[in-house]
Amino acid sequence: MSAQQKKLLELKQKQGVATFHRSSHQLLPLNNLKSHKTIHEVEVIRGSLRTLPDINSSPKIEAQSKWSKLQQISQSYRSPNRNIVITNKRTSIQRLSITSQLKNLVKFTSSIQLDGLDPAKNMVKNSDSVVVNMQKSQNIDYLVVGLGDSHGNLGIHFSKIITHRALDQIIQVINNIPIIGLSLSIHSSFQNVYQQVEQNLIEQTDFDVKNNGCSLLSMIIVNNSIYCANLGDSKAAYFYKKDSDTNEIKELRKFVQKNINFVHDTNNSKEVQRILKKGGKIDQAIYKGRKSGNLKVWAPKQNLPGVKLTRCFGNMNGKTVGISAEPEITEFKVPKSGYLLIGSTGLWEILDVLVIDQILDAHFPPTCQEDIDQAIKEIGEQTKKYWDQDGEGLIDISIILIYIQL
Repeated sequence: MSAQQKKLLELKQKQGVATFHRSSHQLLPLNNLKSHKTIHEVEVIRGSLRTLPDINSSPKIEAQSKWSKLQQISQSYRSPNRNIVITNKRTSIQRLSITSQLKNLVKFTSSIQLDGLDPAKNMVKNSDSVVVNMQKSQNIDYLVVGLGDSHGNLGIHFSKIITHRALDQIIQVINNIPIIGLSLSIHSSFQNVYQQVEQNLIEQTDFDVKNNGCSLLSMIIVNNSIYCANLGDSKAAYFYKKDSDTNEIKELRKFVQKNINFVHDTNNSKEVQRILKKGGKIDQAIYKGRKSGNLKVWAPKQNLPGVKLTRCFGNMNGKTVGISAEPEITEFKVPKSGYLLIGSTGLWEILDVLVIDQILDAHFPPTCQEDIDQAIKEIGEQTKKYWDQDGEGLIDISIILIYIQL
């Protein structure tokens, strides 16, 4: 025993502190301690000597391996601001932030379907399929819209099968991709869904798709973004008011109109060029011995298919002369609060946009569901009034009206 140790022993004996012998206590190695195990739970072999009293509030001893510490570090990333740590798992604050950014801005929706009339004034049942449903994915609300317009003799059953099958697949795709990055993948997703619907229609159904076909305009509305896939002659347009300017000359139109999609029919020069290159013919139909009505697509030396649209599902006779099943995808950012008007070809061919402006202006902004219901009812009535002026009948019409409030 050294001199220093002797002095320390004498000092302890004077103060009445018992001497601690290494052999009187067995210390367990730290590796044998389980995580979150307290000192009280560790077995200590006590000797005959007096020890300090146990403290009830003893801290917990945690044993962590090097790998667990490394894993904990790898799951966090230090941001430029040293006070903020962004983990690879979304915290409740981050999820709340994303939800607050992608709000549901759709305030009111309404739709109406009108039957048609043939030249003999017999009623033609509306064969369109209209879908307007609110969905939720990743705690974010989004609106799904679909307007399917069939032609041929299969009627509404055919358009319902096409519309619901496509929208169900679109919803399934959206539920499997991050909503925050929807614009990065929505184009390819729409393309794939439309392609699958066309293939299933031809290969896995008993429908006669030689002369029967269906157009489809589908939409996804998330926050202030409208994602649209169109195949056919239905059309969607957004109406909003410009900022008032007292010095500006009073304009005739009350709304700014932004078309959301391209219309695929014989009025589209690019579509006509494709049909002609494929050997198709563009001409009017013969009615009562004379040509009348809209320009339509025909196969040479045949009275088929005789349709105005240039893209659709099915209609395999039309596919031989250039009718396509490839949709066009567009994205539109809503600039201000306004109306989104979607209609089959019967709405846009006849009704003047000034009439639409006047009706929408009388109900702008809508304060309740009754306002938008009345607006769409007036649009339908005015459309019927302008149709059948030549006595050639009235085609069925479907209209969807949506008010988006920013």
